[in-house]
Amino acid sequence: MKLALDNWCTLPTPIGDFRMYDTGLEEVSVISMGDIQAVGSKPLFRVHSSCKASEVFGALDCDCADQLREAMKLMAIEGSGLIVYQHQEGRGHGLSLKIKAVKAMEHDGLDTAEAFEKLGLEQDKRSYPEAVAVLQQLGINEVRLVSNNPRKAAFLNTHGIQTSGVNTHPNIRPENANYLQTKNAKLGHQLPLDDQLQSESPIHFYHSDQPWGEFSNFSKHAVFLNGKIWPTVEHYYQAQKFSDPMHQEQIRCCLTPMKAKTAAYELSDQYGRTDWVNVREQIMLQALEAKFEQHPDLANKLMSSGDRQLVEFTEKDDFWGDSGDGSGQNRLGQLLMQVRAEIRQQSIHTKALV
Repeated sequence: MKLALDNWCTLPTPIGDFRMYDTGLEEVSVISMGDIQAVGSKPLFRVHSSCKASEVFGALDCDCADQLREAMKLMAIEGSGLIVYQHQEGRGHGLSLKIKAVKAMEHDGLDTAEAFEKLGLEQDKRSYPEAVAVLQQLGINEVRLVSNNPRKAAFLNTHGIQTSGVNTHPNIRPENANYLQTKNAKLGHQLPLDDQLQSESPIHFYHSDQPWGEFSNFSKHAVFLNGKIWPTVEHYYQAQKFSDPMHQEQIRCCLTPMKAKTAAYELSDQYGRTDWVNVREQIMLQALEAKFEQHPDLANKLMSSGDRQLVEFTEKDDFWGDSGDGSGQNRLGQLLMQVRAEIRQQSIHTKALV
């Protein structure tokens, strides 16, 4: 397989604009954030196997679509990255046998590993020579592999591609909780599940469609401020970087929070407020207070966090977030805990008046 590097089209998505390249094979797709020839010597990289159930029809009983979406978000934030998407349903056995395995899980109470064993199937027969070929064509011999599956890393390592791991963070739901646990316990995956299940550990949040994602500025909860409805906190925050109402409105009308952030970044040097560093925290606090006041369900979710520390978990912003080692200021987490304390105090005051 060989990429046609001059035959690509833009792939506009809610996450950002990617490029899709011609592989010459219907069963293999390649997309990149930015120019594929400029992703760098150690890019973010995911080799992803198709899952029609979750990616097309929205099935909730796995984490396939969640992982693909998270990988794309990581690449959009960094501004570069590469995904090789392969049609390998059912861990390489095809859609027909996958349906039989899921049927066995539903009717016989089996987990995913037991269902494959009952059908006499190898647990994971996938291979990734096309991914290796793409990387070799681009002259890349080292990647940051976005995956929880050590088999993928082992395949790439065996074929001359060095890997370092970047975990994805599954959204645990009633429909997929047992499946995720089985992937770790029986298939050797390394999903970071324990942190989400511990009641005393810090709450790490970042992506809006992952656990505790309601705390993200990208969560789809509009706020009413300054006489206008802002689609998300991120829209409002980014728009306040400008004094000119025209620029504020341009940001407010962006289709997604990611596009609002990108648009503000592009405008800031020329039109941004000179006092922004001094006022940004107060503006963020104003938006957060409105979000949790105007959405009582979110206030309940925030209060359900008890006294746990809230941390925006990211390596990309050491002012608003923290990478987990304490080096970041985690100001967004601090402001959320301030809002939590305000709601708690208000509740105490209200009860005292009754």
